[in-house]
Amino acid sequence: MLSNGEIMLQEHASSYLLLASLEDEMNGEHEKMKRTARNSQILTNIIELAKSLKRHPGNVIIPFFARLEETQHYQSFQEGVDIFVQRIEKRAVEKKKEMDAEQEVEEVDLSSLPVEERLGPGGLDPIEVFESLPKELQEAFESRDIGELQNAIRALKPEDAKYHMKRCEDSGLWNAA
Repeated sequence: MLSNGEIMLQEHASSYLLLASLEDEMNGEHEKMKRTARNSQILTNIIELAKSLKRHPGNVIIPFFARLEETQHYQSFQEGVDIFVQRIEKRAVEKKKEMDAEQEVEEVDLSSLPVEERLGPGGLDPIEVFESLPKELQEAFESRDIGELQNAIRALKPEDAKYHMKRCEDSGLWNAA
């Protein structure tokens, strides 16, 4: 810190270390997270000490570490680190759940809707259109893989591809925009 203080004591460094800790925990790198969390707390404590003493953070690095040599201050610091680590662990679990929920696509069973409610922008029924598609095109739509869809379309005669894609747009299965 003494030799690279201008980097470590940047305004956003502690935020970066917080996010790095969270990412480490989410990626299953618990020991790395604990080291990063500890470093984050060192940085945060140095900055807070500098604010309370109304000094530049670079001028309180040595006094901070000197205080840590005292058992009482070290124990207090370590308690803070432990609490921070627990918060990171808890937040990582919550964040994973949030990310999983975002990735889940809510699927609607179209067949349960009346025909008039499921008609697409061109007035066609998506179920009827889907069932009329060639098997390869149906599989491509089900996989939600654009590359597979492109390959299935290329395999069709140009007039057939145009016909089926127009019907997919009119039923709402495909949005050309």
